[in-house]
Parts: sequence; structure tokens; C-alpha cells
Amino acid sequence: MNEKVPAVFSLTTRRYFRVDEVARYFSVSDRTIYRLIDMGDLKVVRLRDCIRISADEIRNLEERQRDDF
Repeated sequence: MNEKVPAVFSLTTRRYFRVDEVARYFSVSDRTIYRLIDMGDLKVVRLRDCIRISADEIRNLEERQRDDF
């Protein structure tokens, strides 16, 4: 179950992403993404046991992090 994230990660081709895909996009661990979710810094969609993060939310997080820098 070790799926590889495509080398090209495009926020324009898909609407929702898994936690591991977002972690890879930001070059952080899955746990870091879960922490952002727990702290309310990253909003998610929950479908039963699955967590998905929208492309819009990823862009928003990027903007907020850029502004904080």
C-alpha cells in the first residue's frame, strides 16, 4: 500500500488530495499535516474514515504561510 505520489503534483487537475499527497507536496511528514488539521490550520473533508484536502485549501494554506514568512 505504498503508493507513489506522481512526480507532477498539480492543484489544477484534481479537486481533493490525500494526507500523504499533501505532505509530499509540502515536503513534510504526514504527522505534520495531521497536526495542521488538529490545530484548525487546514480544513478537511471527511468521508467515513477517509480524510481529503481540497486543492483550494492547499492554496489557502500556501498563501497564509507565505504571508507569515
